[in-house]
Amino acid sequence: MEKLLLTGGLGYIGSKFLEKFSNYYEITILDTNFFFIEGYKDKNFIRTDIRNLKKEQISKFDYVVHMSELSNDPLGKLNPGVTKDINHNGTKLLLNLCNNTNIKKFIYMSSASVYGYTEEESHEDSKINPLTDYAKSKVLNENYIVNHNFDFQTIILRNSTAFGFSKNMRLDLVINDLVFSGIRDNKLNIISDGTPKRPFVHISDICNFIHKFIQEERNFDNEIFNIGSKNLNLSIRDVAEKVADHLNIEDLTFGAKDVDQRSYYLNFNKLTKTFNDFDFDFDLDTGIRDLVDNLNDYKLSENEIRIEKINKLINEKRIDNYLNWI
Repeated sequence: MEKLLLTGGLGYIGSKFLEKFSNYYEITILDTNFFFIEGYKDKNFIRTDIRNLKKEQISKFDYVVHMSELSNDPLGKLNPGVTKDINHNGTKLLLNLCNNTNIKKFIYMSSASVYGYTEEESHEDSKINPLTDYAKSKVLNENYIVNHNFDFQTIILRNSTAFGFSKNMRLDLVINDLVFSGIRDNKLNIISDGTPKRPFVHISDICNFIHKFIQEERNFDNEIFNIGSKNLNLSIRDVAEKVADHLNIEDLTFGAKDVDQRSYYLNFNKLTKTFNDFDFDFDLDTGIRDLVDNLNDYKLSENEIRIEKINKLINEKRIDNYLNWI
């Protein structure tokens, strides 16, 4: 069985990948364990900060899937210097430690947020416009990857905005938040006017694409792929109305101001041509139905809003302001 290092493997997407593919790969998780069950233990678990990695910890693997970065914009605002230190400097360290090992492929989980704001449909060669420290760190990492020669394939996945149920759930993502709020309150009050455009993709399909790229025999070294599907290019209003329809919510209101200025649609022609036989597990309707099924009796764990959990750990003096365990 091939050996795979999954950094950030206890997180939202990582835990879904582990659930789907633990019988296909011998997966070792590398994670700080900020957002998971206290005392998680497994023989294939490296509990460490990516900034403190040693070569001997990663020398035995065939593949690396890298997603252990601060995961959203509010966390980026908490301490921009730490965001760059973890997301960029930590990623550079990992990449360079992977050189001269057995590693054959390195899958980097980037984000469609690098496009920022645009009125045009963005493809992989479109101009990027990162608006947040999180997105800027993704651009730094993409540039570092494509401008350096490594002795393994590096593939960059610009993931659309993720949604879907996971064992380590996030409710700070728009579709997940709307479904949970709708179930809890039987109403949806959207702060913005709903016009911002976003591409979405279910985490199950993200995981399937990771697997496809790992197993692919074609060489995609230094290539970038938008991850998602055209039918999930939607406005926030589109999503809110669909969630309200599924939950039979009549109290749906929109605000007058778009607090979040990100707005973009993606072009997925490159991905579609590369994997023309790929079948998506979820569209918006099936994804919402699955969320409803899983969130109806969901018990909150304090992990769901990532910035709240980090602030809690800091206030309890369990981690310091640089996000190191004390």
